[in-house]
Amino acid sequence: RICCQSINSANVLGASSMTADDAVPQPVVLIDQDSDRDATIVQLSFGDRLGALLDTMKALKDLGLDVTKGSVATDSSVTQTKFHIMRLGRKVEDPDMLETIRLTIINNLLQYHPESSEKLAMGEFFGIKAPEKKG
Repeated sequence: RICCQSINSANVLGASSMTADDAVPQPVVLIDQDSDRDATIVQLSFGDRLGALLDTMKALKDLGLDVTKGSVATDSSVTQTKFHIMRLGRKVEDPDMLETIRLTIINNLLQYHPESSEKLAMGEFFGIKAPEKKG
C-alpha cells in the first residue's frame, strides 16, 4: 500500500508504505528539500519493475523538471532510486509544484501497484497537509 507520512522537517513531503509481506515490495516516495541546497531530491523505493522507473522519469520530465543526478540501487526485489531534480535551473520550492510532483509520482506508481488505489481513493493514507504557500 502507498501511504503518506509526515517527516520531522517542514520541507519534506512523503508517501511511504508498511507491509508485513516482504515478498511483495510496496512503493515508497519521499520528496526531500533539506539534503541538497541546489536541488530537490526525490527518493523512490519499489519492486524491481523497470517500467515504473522509466515512467517516473518521463512523468518528471513532462512536468518540466530536469533530473540533474540520479542513482539506482537494487537489493533483492526492491529498487531504490534517488533523483536530484531542478526546474528552470533551480531547486523546486513552489509548494503547489511539490504537491504536483508527489501526486504525479504516486499516480504513476499506482499503475504498477493497483492494490493501493482503493485506500488512496478513500483518503485513508493522506496524513500530511498540503505545503503552505510562502507569502
